[in-house]
Amino acid sequence: MTDFTARLLALTAEPSRDDAHNEARLGRVQRTRDEMSGQGNAIRDTLTSAAPGLDALGRMAAATPFRQIAVLGCGDSWFSGMAMRHAMEAASGLPVLAVQALDHAHYPSLAVGPGTLAIGISSGGSTPAVMHAMAASARQGATTLGLTNTEGSPITQACDRSLMVRATRRGWPTQATSATMALLVEIAARIGQKGSHTGLLDDLAEMIDAQIDGLDDRCQTLARGIAPANLVLTTGLGPNFAAAGIGAAKIRELSPIHAFALPLEEVHHYRSFKRGDPVIVIATDPASRERALDTVLVARDAGAPVIAVLSAPAPHIEARAHCLHLPPLPAGFEPLVSIAPLHLLAYHLAVIRAEMGLGAPSNLIEPS
Repeated sequence: MTDFTARLLALTAEPSRDDAHNEARLGRVQRTRDEMSGQGNAIRDTLTSAAPGLDALGRMAAATPFRQIAVLGCGDSWFSGMAMRHAMEAASGLPVLAVQALDHAHYPSLAVGPGTLAIGISSGGSTPAVMHAMAASARQGATTLGLTNTEGSPITQACDRSLMVRATRRGWPTQATSATMALLVEIAARIGQKGSHTGLLDDLAEMIDAQIDGLDDRCQTLARGIAPANLVLTTGLGPNFAAAGIGAAKIRELSPIHAFALPLEEVHHYRSFKRGDPVIVIATDPASRERALDTVLVARDAGAPVIAVLSAPAPHIEARAHCLHLPPLPAGFEPLVSIAPLHLLAYHLAVIRAEMGLGAPSNLIEPS
């Protein structure tokens, strides 16, 4: 029998563990909290640092216009492309694809070829799936652009061009994600010859920081109410689904409990709601409001506690859910701000579960 011990060790190299009081995990939880408070500065620093490269991209696109943009990544990097797709399309006037990197590496779409700006996102700069996806894109004739937090990393050498995301990732990703999301929109604006969006993005950076400060106590209260749960379902429509994916990932990483994101419509096609399992519904735009109300109604009927993230009055939802209120947000940019309270919820869940002595859920049946 083949011995996969070394391979398994590489795959499970994360030093922290899921037990309630694991010091390595709780240390990283606190580092995540510190970093989420620096999101505004990370966005501003990233856009300032990237300005020369963005100018060069704009000149390239003016000489040879692109026909579309593809964003390739894994985890939060993939969700970043999904989240900002509509804002990027509005900023560039071009179609935007958000592609899971390993899928594209092994099943490359013919859509990603000549005339495509393929943007690969890898915080460490060497994520194998992203590197292979960018190689596949280059073979098909796409122009490649790498985004990374790591100076001199392999992706900066492998792509035609690269830009730095000026954010730290000592905890689980928060500011690295939001800074990347902002940079994606600015890239789209420049290659679409629509001018700079840095003024709007700077305003949103301030708004993110304001939400981290202003919603902290409320998120702590809501987290305490759902802390005993072993599974949280997050859901949203369109760009809200990408925010739901980021929120679920943070809950899994920090808390540590099961958390999964489903598209808003898909929760209605299965027996998705179980008594006692909290549901977080992100509904920050008018398009999602009615189906979000359906979701709240069905979840409540099933005995599932509901938290709703809203950016406009929704009286029927507010009467039936615990709500987190955001200010009105520009169309397409909602996820950039709505992930802030999701970060806070995940952090407070982790801290409160540790106080309660709750670690990861255990299997009722031990594997043989």
